[in-house]
Amino acid sequence: MNQKKLLAMLVAGACAIPFAAYADDDDDKGAADGVTLYGKLYPEIVSTRGSGATSAGTTVATIAATPTGSGAILSSLTMQSSNSRLGFRGREGLGSGMTAIWQIESTVGVDDGTGTFGARDTFVGLKGGFGTVRLGNMDTVFKTYGDELSFLGVSSGNLVSTSNILRKTGFGTNSASSFHLRRINSERYDSPNIGGFQFAAQYSSNEAKTATRDPRVLSLGAKYQFGKLEVSLAHEIHNDLFGGSRNVRTSQSNFADLGVNSKDKATQFMVKYDLGAHSIEFDINDKKYNESGTAVTGRFQQYHNKSYLLAMESKWSNTWKTAFHYVKSAAGSCSLIGAACNTNGLDGTQVSVGAQYAFSKRTNLFFLYSQLRNGYAARYSNSALDSPSVGEDIRQAALGLSHSF
Repeated sequence: MNQKKLLAMLVAGACAIPFAAYADDDDDKGAADGVTLYGKLYPEIVSTRGSGATSAGTTVATIAATPTGSGAILSSLTMQSSNSRLGFRGREGLGSGMTAIWQIESTVGVDDGTGTFGARDTFVGLKGGFGTVRLGNMDTVFKTYGDELSFLGVSSGNLVSTSNILRKTGFGTNSASSFHLRRINSERYDSPNIGGFQFAAQYSSNEAKTATRDPRVLSLGAKYQFGKLEVSLAHEIHNDLFGGSRNVRTSQSNFADLGVNSKDKATQFMVKYDLGAHSIEFDINDKKYNESGTAVTGRFQQYHNKSYLLAMESKWSNTWKTAFHYVKSAAGSCSLIGAACNTNGLDGTQVSVGAQYAFSKRTNLFFLYSQLRNGYAARYSNSALDSPSVGEDIRQAALGLSHSF
């Protein structure tokens, strides 16, 4: 059965059941047993420009790609809908204070009619006095416990997403280095809120274990909320995902050497404060990519860097909101087996501003602008269409309409 037929059956079935409640992002807003249909349609017209690619022949960081001198970001005017989604969620009271919960959330291509069924957070779980247990495909604890202040309702997959610099490396474009991804085959536990304190743990496996490698992710976090102040600390470990080797030059990569293993780690600290109409957040991310088991001269061994986020969202009236963020990633440090390594030019920054006008509680007109500046050796990217050349900067602006239901 194809995805369109399956989705049609689910919609028809859901419409035959009394809806528990409308909901946007909470799996337990509906107080009664039943099914909730919810979603968000987010088409935006995006203008993209690239400039400043590093000249060919320029000496750059040891682990960076070789500069070409020509830009790879094509000037374009496109329509995108990266944050559009359609979901079903439900609950069933099981007695003794326990509830069964489930969710199926899919991407929806408002601009081109595409989409993937169940590609977003999709799970089944149990909730009670012990907390919440979920099994499925879902965001990690690390992702949800930091970078929490959304940008006018956007948290990822958009030109203003802070994860483009905050939570990955700048010397390649492979997503293996990212600490901001949804993980398949996940088991997640969230504790109950006890006096403002809560913790969570999540384990996921790529189910690709071999005699020498076992790709898997462990994500942990704790947060405390006291009035308008929220503080969190999270840590995530990637085993055998090779965030370093899958982004360095081919001659430096250990990925094809089955005798090598990797352990990439990230630790983040977040503090957020609500000042009535204004919310402010500050994040620090510390990332380390380590590989062991090789003695081949010139191969990748280690990369370490820190990145920072300052974000603010302001509500000026019942109809107007604005948002701002500044993200900075340091060049960091690196090491190769038996060879010198430097990270000159691997820094990056991103500045974004935005405004939103609310026609109603669920329908908004929005404008976004983002400028991403790469160091002369870096390739950080927030473009949905093209990967930048070494050192190429990206400027993007978007005008769109959002409706939630």
